[in-house]
Amino acid sequence: MKNHLWMPSLVLAILAMVVYASATKTQKTGYQTATVLSVEKHHGPSNYIGTGTDAPLQPDEYAYDIRIHLPCNDYVGRYESPTDYLPSVFAANHAIEVRLEKHVMFVSLPWNDQEVKMGIIGHKHEKADACESAS
Repeated sequence: MKNHLWMPSLVLAILAMVVYASATKTQKTGYQTATVLSVEKHHGPSNYIGTGTDAPLQPDEYAYDIRIHLPCNDYVGRYESPTDYLPSVFAANHAIEVRLEKHVMFVSLPWNDQEVKMGIIGHKHEKADACESAS
């Protein structure tokens, strides 16, 4: 009799761990689904300080302004990279997972369980009438 009770107990214990892990991950992340509206390369102020024959200095950092849409809100985040690399999730009309904090947004990268941190440089709240009709 004792030999037959360990199998259901083991299955129940594994099931409980899976449910707890998925619930913890959902509560911990707090991500919302958003849509990328546009991606524009950010051109900062020029660092050119020479004569007409000097070549301009090359940028040390690359930046992109990513405009995303959440229900009733549009945000612009600045993605900065030391190399000229832009993750493929940042493409127009692409769905992304976003977590917002005070002046920062975090975008989840689906292929390696990491997130990208971007400063929020713009925010626009939709008018109440448009927001209510979309809900």
